[in-house]
Amino acid sequence: MSKYLKLKLYFNKKVQSYIFSFLSSILLTIIPFLIAKNHFFSYKISQLIILFCAFFQIIIHFIYFLHLNNISKNHWYLISLLFILIIIFIVVFGSIWIMFNLNHHVMT
Repeated sequence: MSKYLKLKLYFNKKVQSYIFSFLSSILLTIIPFLIAKNHFFSYKISQLIILFCAFFQIIIHFIYFLHLNNISKNHWYLISLLFILIIIFIVVFGSIWIMFNLNHHVMT
């Protein structure tokens, strides 16, 4: 197999994976908007569907855009990703805790 043909096959496979991930991300974004706008389901079912769409979109972004599909090769990327998620968790829930605490002390 020639070098050009190998490169062309690799390029086609890479482009196809990007197109698939882009289209699935668009679909997983449109579904929650339609559900929230048109009120197809009850409140609890709508929340559940939106959370599932968000979870699957995160997985698609990790695998196709961040290339975290081979964990044994990219273990440093995974460790840094986990560290970033821990920091985001601390910042978000710390801010929520501070706001509730301030609201409690101001209202009493």
